[in-house]
Amino acid sequence: MQTSLFSKRVVTPEGVVSAQVQIEAGRIVGLVPTDGPQTAEVQNLGEDFLIPGLVDIHTDNLEKHYQPRPGARWDSLGAALAHDGQCIMAGITTVFDSLSLHGRKDGLDRKEALAPMIAAMDQAASEGLLRAEHLLHLRCEITNPELLSLVEPHLDNPRLKLLSVMDHTPGQRQTADLNRFKERLEKAGTAKEEVASMLATETDWRDPTVGPKNRETIVALAQEYGIALMSHDDATLEHVEESHQDGCIAAEFPVSWAAAQRARELGLLNVMGGPNFVRGASHSGNLSAQACAAEGLLDILSSDYVPLSMIRAAFMLAEAPFDWPLERAIDTVAKNPAHICGLTDRGEIKLGQRADFVRVYLSSTGWPIVRAVWREGQAVG
Repeated sequence: MQTSLFSKRVVTPEGVVSAQVQIEAGRIVGLVPTDGPQTAEVQNLGEDFLIPGLVDIHTDNLEKHYQPRPGARWDSLGAALAHDGQCIMAGITTVFDSLSLHGRKDGLDRKEALAPMIAAMDQAASEGLLRAEHLLHLRCEITNPELLSLVEPHLDNPRLKLLSVMDHTPGQRQTADLNRFKERLEKAGTAKEEVASMLATETDWRDPTVGPKNRETIVALAQEYGIALMSHDDATLEHVEESHQDGCIAAEFPVSWAAAQRARELGLLNVMGGPNFVRGASHSGNLSAQACAAEGLLDILSSDYVPLSMIRAAFMLAEAPFDWPLERAIDTVAKNPAHICGLTDRGEIKLGQRADFVRVYLSSTGWPIVRAVWREGQAVG
């Protein structure tokens, strides 16, 4: 059965057009330029924008719902459903749940939390409880002595589509300024014992001596299983060149201008956080996403820790001082993240693509308001 949507502002690869989008079996089968709906059965979106569903390749949001307050665990299935609902209402139709294999945070032992969170999302998906499509991104802390025992049980999970290699040893990369890092933890109310643990070079969950071998193994596993690989927090030219040699597809959150520029030269895409862009600065004092955009070095925006930041940042890119064509801005949150991970069936409104859409009203404040969401042609929000 064919259904159709009409909007005067359909964001296509060629630009913003007035058109009727025809949908059948979850795919776009027609894109007909027109000034109005062809029949009464067509859903008329009027002046609202119709954009492709957003694709989020890095979000910490599931962890937030699993432990909404320090020490307060939530039901794992309930956490999965709450996270899913928040993603949909932010226009995200494909989300890579990004789970960190890195020690503790606010009392949450990530080693203990990993399996329940993955199992809950698997259960929700198998029972048809999810509105967005949830894929898996394992963030591999290479200095974790138990890293491989945490990764290996999930290598055959069909949702695992992305790995990233990270090193949060204090004093380098994201935390090169230790005083600033300590101050940020203290301002956030982190317990003194946890601050001391996070500042320590060696703990029960961090051993820098295992880093090189763990990284080598994760790179080999990504190649063996055909899983996309990203680097995380590259700061120097040497970091980026190592990432390139390892076959990374992107530099995720480069922390210096030199790293972002070198990544582009080597063909890696630069992934920056939506909150960084919307706020105008990195919360850790590193490279600004807006500065990357101003120099044309921004390729992908992820939600990082605020799902709604993606759609806001994309529409900001189409405003002064950036003035990107809207279709290019939307690519940073749809086509680019999808295609870099091999999901070439989504991210654009064009023939043959999945019918993943977001209806957006642009308010007088500049905030894009998500009014409706479709995944594979079905209304989900």
